[in-house]
Amino acid sequence: MIVTKHVVQFSGGKASAVVAEMVINKYGHSDVILMHHDTKAEDPDTYRFIRDVSKYLKHPITEASDGRSTWDLVEKYGFPSQFMPFCTEKLKQIPARKFLKSLKEDFILYNGFGFDEYKRVIKAQLRAEEEGNKVVSPLYEQKIFSNQLKKTILSWGICLPNAYRYLSHNNCIPCYKGGEPHWYKVWRYYPEQFNRAMLIEENGTHTVFKDKSLRELSDMWTKGYMPDMFGDEGIPCMCAD
Repeated sequence: MIVTKHVVQFSGGKASAVVAEMVINKYGHSDVILMHHDTKAEDPDTYRFIRDVSKYLKHPITEASDGRSTWDLVEKYGFPSQFMPFCTEKLKQIPARKFLKSLKEDFILYNGFGFDEYKRVIKAQLRAEEEGNKVVSPLYEQKIFSNQLKKTILSWGICLPNAYRYLSHNNCIPCYKGGEPHWYKVWRYYPEQFNRAMLIEENGTHTVFKDKSLRELSDMWTKGYMPDMFGDEGIPCMCAD
């Protein structure tokens, strides 16, 4: 009998949590793996949420992490860009490949991309095809939008991760693929992380934005100038939700 493992890319966000429940309900516990990559750069409340979800689902979280943080990479290599997100590659994609390669069984990957995230669904499919894997997007297939998931999580008696109070994705803070609206929120709600990135920028040769430094943006926002908050907050990375 051929055994297939069902591997949920569990980021620690609401979408992948709901997908985890869907996959467990369909296939049971024995052949489901909730794969998590710790970037050590997210809101600390993410760890509370992960524990709560694991307890609610009665299923362990399998960590497949690089061991370094996003900060470690930035201090060594400079700032990643939207076009060269080496943080995603080193902290998520490479550890995922190593873990999946260690599996003795066939496997199917599951992500938490909603019906409103067509581009991410297609990108995930293309990446999986290149690597000879199969990926499924249950929320997209069932036409479930990302903004419908909060009610489901709350019905479990679990509070959403703290980052959702300010950001659209529970992702690294800051996310270097984010635009000015994202960085404004980091500046306002996560000043320690913003200031750390600002100092790295000032002491190095790489910048986050081509036309303005983080110091200049901070000065503008302190004076009351705000970015277009209806603009794009940024492109989330592979496992963000």
